[in-house]
Amino acid sequence: MSKIERLIGGRWSLAILTGCLLLSTGCAGDDEVPQPVPAGGDMAEVPITISFGTGWQRDDVTRVAPPGSGTTVDVDGWDETDADKVRIITFRRKDLDNTLQGVENTAPFTYDPSNDNTVDCVKGNRGENFTARGTLRKTYGYEYRVVAIAYDSRRANGVRSNGLFPDGEAALFDLNLTDTTTFNSFAATVKTGDVWSDLLDDNNHCLNRKMAFVPEFFYGYCTTVEGSEIIKFAETDSNGQYDKSKPLIGILYRGVAKVQVNLTLSEYAESIYHWTLSGGALLATNVNTVTGLSSYDDFLTPSVPVPDYVDDSPLIGYTGSYTVIDYQQAVESAGAQILSFTAFVLPAKMKLGVRFEAMREGLGTHYSAFNGEIHVDDMTYHDGAGATGIVSPDVDGNLFYFRRNHKYVLSGSSASILSHQLD
Repeated sequence: MSKIERLIGGRWSLAILTGCLLLSTGCAGDDEVPQPVPAGGDMAEVPITISFGTGWQRDDVTRVAPPGSGTTVDVDGWDETDADKVRIITFRRKDLDNTLQGVENTAPFTYDPSNDNTVDCVKGNRGENFTARGTLRKTYGYEYRVVAIAYDSRRANGVRSNGLFPDGEAALFDLNLTDTTTFNSFAATVKTGDVWSDLLDDNNHCLNRKMAFVPEFFYGYCTTVEGSEIIKFAETDSNGQYDKSKPLIGILYRGVAKVQVNLTLSEYAESIYHWTLSGGALLATNVNTVTGLSSYDDFLTPSVPVPDYVDDSPLIGYTGSYTVIDYQQAVESAGAQILSFTAFVLPAKMKLGVRFEAMREGLGTHYSAFNGEIHVDDMTYHDGAGATGIVSPDVDGNLFYFRRNHKYVLSGSSASILSHQLD
């Protein structure tokens, strides 16, 4: 081979090598591309400390303007917060900073099942913050997003659902987690179930025949102490040192509204019959079941309400819109029969009602049910500390605005509710 041939061949080999390097750099997101390993190894574990914002908000006016237009004040919610589990969920993607300096990384973060952990929440003493602690295991070459969801694993769903839902809020929702779930598509779906047969005995046309018990969702994302939501494998500190041990912190806030309804029961007269009210179900329309989980603001726009039940038979034909969101038995207090409901709901405009369980003595004991709509003017509203007036409905009817991290306590009587009968 001549000098010229050797020279051309050498330059051609160099060109091929250069082209391969450029292609390798351009595909730096591929798993097969080797990446340099920093001193100290390619793995790191960092602690995560999570706390809670347990305070409720309430509207600081007697009649509330539409959501977002009123002022709010904080109400202490420490005592009534029951969350005891925190699920820490992580998403990751290749970090281009290690391969393509200055190139914007638009690749999605995808679910990392190796960093999906459920940890205990410690409530501490009165006035102290709830605390949960976990660990993020980082791999060199990746960057991370970390979110956390808290719930109550001890909630007695079996009593509320007549045994059809198992206890614990983890049984009440599903997460859409697969190997391809992205951070931006991350969502929770509240489960629905068919109501038990006894609840459908009589006067059931208002019901959609479903129940949905929304968890008391707490949600937040974890950041570095400097506030970065994207967690790098390591960053340069103020001394120019390579630091891969920066801890993470997060604060969780409620994404739901709490609805409490306290009713004083009285005997109900129907024609010549007299009925004793012994329990009942709290009903609601427009019960949303899906919320995104990539941002706390996702809770402002939940979706997929429980569908109506439609009977399209030519002789009967009706549409049932009310979902059971709690079921309770009456208890005696200070000589009166009291029926108290507690439910959490994703933000929505809703109508509320009660399906009473009634008992009549005669030829044995007979059970039936009577349905009434809760009208705003028949109820008083307070935040647990004192009365503040009446919850304002939508101006077109008895629609309640239930807002994220707001608490609503409604007090009234069975007589006032049954004066507005459904069906």
